[in-house]
Order: sequence, then structure tokens, then C-alpha cells
Amino acid sequence: MASTQANRRGILLMLVAMGCYVLNDVFVKLAAQSLPPGQVLAVRGAFATLFVLALARGTRAGWRTALQPILGVRCGLEITTALSSVIALSLAPLATVSTLMMTAPLMIAATAMALRWEPWHGSRLLATAAGFAGVLLVIQPSVRSEVPVAGLACALSCAASLASRDLVTRRIPATVPSSIIAVATTLAVCLAGLLLGLVERWAPLTRHELGMLAAAAGCAAMGNYALIVACRGVDLSVVTPFRYSLIVWALLLGYAIWGDMPRPEAAAGVVMIIAAGAFTVWAARRP
Repeated sequence: MASTQANRRGILLMLVAMGCYVLNDVFVKLAAQSLPPGQVLAVRGAFATLFVLALARGTRAGWRTALQPILGVRCGLEITTALSSVIALSLAPLATVSTLMMTAPLMIAATAMALRWEPWHGSRLLATAAGFAGVLLVIQPSVRSEVPVAGLACALSCAASLASRDLVTRRIPATVPSSIIAVATTLAVCLAGLLLGLVERWAPLTRHELGMLAAAAGCAAMGNYALIVACRGVDLSVVTPFRYSLIVWALLLGYAIWGDMPRPEAAAGVVMIIAAGAFTVWAARRP
């Protein structure tokens, strides 16, 4: 059992990590207003590749492990996650996209129990059902407004890709270094953006757009690092539920930058998703 001080440090770092992730989404959303998805993925991916290569510079062994088929599957899921995220952010409000994306833990819990990777628990099933009911509350007011249905569909597709990616990651052998996984998936997203550019009309990059995409890559890298440190030497059942602070960050930044304000029904759905997700995480890590 970790000390109170360690748990407080973990909670603070988790809040920082989620804030960095939302800032990444903010910069991507701002850039995606004037740039096509493939260009966003390629340019941000180029900056992200520089960051992860710098982190993996000391890893000399293990590069051959990147040729395993399961890592190729993870790279494919990383591409669909990134692409659906960029499209969703270009069409829907930040808070709505972030909320729907955070249903990924609910999808993981349901899938893990369905595949018998984890035992069935009635309380987790009820919490998962409540979370998906919250999704309907988040979506329904948006359907009646000017938010395109495609944006909501892409956000949910992103959540499904996130859940699948994390489930596949559990099956990657421990002999594959984490730095190799990071480099392989980052390069895959960058290359996917370049290939998508063959059917897009790329716009000339201004310094402002280049800076936003560089900042997005930097925020994502800092978020990943803070998340790793936050989960070490702590009680995960205490720290992990604070991942849902991502939704709070998204609500605050969405209101501050775009003036987005969720309707009462959507706000109730957000609360249900946060509560259900936090409970399923806590229940999964309970002895």
C-alpha cells in the first residue's frame, strides 16, 4: 500500500497528464479548422516522432521485436484512433468529443468480461450500463443542435479504437520494449497521414499552424510521461479514477476558447459517464 504522499503526487501528476492531453486536443482542433486530417496527422506525427526517438535513443536492443504481427495490429488501431479523433475534433465541440472518448474504459470492461479475461461482476455491469445511458444523454441534445452526426460517430469510433488498442496492448509480449511500441505506432500514424495526403489537397502551412501542431505533439509527449510517472509507486485504485478529470479540463477549455456550454441533459450524461467509469476502474483494481 502506497503512502499518502505518494498518492497525492500521483493524483497531481494524473491531473497534469489529463490537462496535457486536452491541450493536445485543443491545438489539433484549432489546426483542423484549416487543414485536412491527413496533413494534421503527418505534421503532428513528424514532431511526435522526433520526441519519441529522443526518448528511445538509449534503446539499442529489441528493434526486431517491432516486426511482430500483434504490433502491426496495434499500429493500425493507433491510426484509426488518431484519424477519428482529428475528424471528430474538427466537427464537434471539445467537451463532447472528450466525454465520448472517455467511454473507452467502459468498452474495455464490457469486452474483458465478455471474453472471460476478467470475472463477471453485477456491480460493474450495472455501472457500465449506466455509463452508456449517459452517452445517450450526451448525444441526444447534440443531435438536435448544429453538431453533425458524423462528429459524434467519429468520437465514438475513436473510443472503440482506443478500447481495442488497449486490449491488444495487453497481449503484446513483455519482451517488446515500451519505447519500441511508441516509436512504431508514432511512425505508423505519420506515414498514414502522408498516404492520406495523396487524396487530399494540402494547404500551405503558416508559422501559427506549424506551432500549434508542434505544441500538440509536445503536450501529448508530456502527457504520456506524466501518466507513466503518476501510475508508479501509488495505489492505482486511488489515482486512476482521476483520469476522468480530462472531461473537466475539456469543459473548462471548451468554454474558455469556444464558449461551449453543455445543456442540462448532456451535463447529467457527463456525470453518469464519469461516475460509471471511475467505479469500473476502482472495482477492477479492488483486491
